[in-house]
Amino acid sequence: MYQLIQIRKLAERKEDQNFRFRQFLKNRCNLESDEIDGRVFETTRRVWAGIDCTTCANCCREMKPEFSVEEVDRVARRLGMEHQQFIETYLERSDSENRWQTRTAPCPFLKDNLCSIYEDRPAECSGYPYLYNPDFVSRTVAMIDRTFTCPIVYEVMEELKKSLGFLPMASQPPIKGGKRKSRG
Repeated sequence: MYQLIQIRKLAERKEDQNFRFRQFLKNRCNLESDEIDGRVFETTRRVWAGIDCTTCANCCREMKPEFSVEEVDRVARRLGMEHQQFIETYLERSDSENRWQTRTAPCPFLKDNLCSIYEDRPAECSGYPYLYNPDFVSRTVAMIDRTFTCPIVYEVMEELKKSLGFLPMASQPPIKGGKRKSRG
């Protein structure tokens, strides 16, 4: 299984190539968006079957998931806490309207690489890494960012490049302005 440092190094080495792949998907791939989505879904199923998220949990160590008001209520009830007590203990306002996020990363609900609120986790967690969402092509910048954390996204991107006939052309100059912000 990929360690966080290892996956970051691999993703860093592929970042320029991934931005070129994004351009390929947008401008040179001969498939319709829904056909690309189908390939993404199929590849995701295959890759995910070989990776146990509980041996990784990089997303839980790196992200500060958002909670809706309903999710705050549900998790607070699960933990036997009042709404406001749960917020004061674990959350802070997010940049999104009417949303909260965990105060800390790693997630305070990560215990021994497992989610202690798994059955009641917020939608942002249950949907991660969003590979089953439609319109993959319009979301490739976010997917490239996720290659730095999630081995499933990293592997899906690598398999998609091969299956869609993308030629890396390492000698090409990097795409300007495509680099992600450093995570220090």
